[in-house]
Amino acid sequence: MWKTIRTGAHETAGLLRSGTRMKFLPVGMERILITITRAYMRIRRIFRVCSAPLQLSLVLLGLWGCSMMDPKQDIPSYLIVPELSFTPGENQGTASTNITDLWVYSATDVVGIFPLPAVVPILPSDANGSPVTLLAGIRENGISNSRSPYPFYTTVEHVVDGAPGTRDTLSPSIALVENVRFIPVEDFENSNVFGSLVAGSDMDRTGAEDEVFEGQKSGRIEVSLDAPLVRVRTVEQEYDLQGGVPVFLEFDYRCDQSFAVGLYGFRDGQETKHLTLVINPTEDVGGAVVWNKLYVDLASNVTAQGPADHFEVYFECILEAGRDAGSIGVDNLRILTY
Repeated sequence: MWKTIRTGAHETAGLLRSGTRMKFLPVGMERILITITRAYMRIRRIFRVCSAPLQLSLVLLGLWGCSMMDPKQDIPSYLIVPELSFTPGENQGTASTNITDLWVYSATDVVGIFPLPAVVPILPSDANGSPVTLLAGIRENGISNSRSPYPFYTTVEHVVDGAPGTRDTLSPSIALVENVRFIPVEDFENSNVFGSLVAGSDMDRTGAEDEVFEGQKSGRIEVSLDAPLVRVRTVEQEYDLQGGVPVFLEFDYRCDQSFAVGLYGFRDGQETKHLTLVINPTEDVGGAVVWNKLYVDLASNVTAQGPADHFEVYFECILEAGRDAGSIGVDNLRILTY
């Protein structure tokens, strides 16, 4: 199209310069062709005048861009962290965790949040001769949008001293912080502190191979058409939990239907039920057993209760519609707070 216009414009310009009229065209068409020709010639003159400055600007822009891509600037080194291993202290129970993320801080800023296994780019400005701080991240209440550093795991300091572009693999080991209040609830190996609040149902200890998470025993809840509701609560454990500080209930679980967990708060002989979380199934009915680790945030329940003499933990399960039976397993229950 542009080539056709250009050719026609050149021919028309030649005729105009020679003074020859285009008698072979109607008057209206002749005027249109002359207008197009003049417009084309103006555009051509403007382009000739501006092309040299435009080309110079593009060259200068390219040189400036090359200076920004100087290979000596802003090339990170890389910290590779396949996983974080947890070592419990004496009488702190299981080593099971569900650490999903690595939170990385420099001395002055947040470097980023990285899913495990993590590849962390560390810029020279982030390292700057000071160590970076690594924190173990979890999903509060098992919710992917509620990621945070777990306040009860120790941090790891690491000095990044590699040259730009190098890779350093690190396998950090963490533990519980020294000032944690570790409150064991139940591991079912030798006891069961849960009692039923509903007639005809209970939480049992099981030693069946496909129902035990670790050790010799785990807890089990079964619901059926004959016993469609199970509600159990710790009996006279009287957990002393305070507001204004983190409070988490940890436990391992499996389930082929949903169930609930929460607290009962007690004050002056009165009890208040606080639902914390409804937990979705980890496995299909009749499918392979799938265990998961959960960090349940109890702080909002403790705050909602206000003044309390003590608390108890409860589980509740109601047989889902259209089901003949449902099964839940729990293990390694403990409360962590300050």
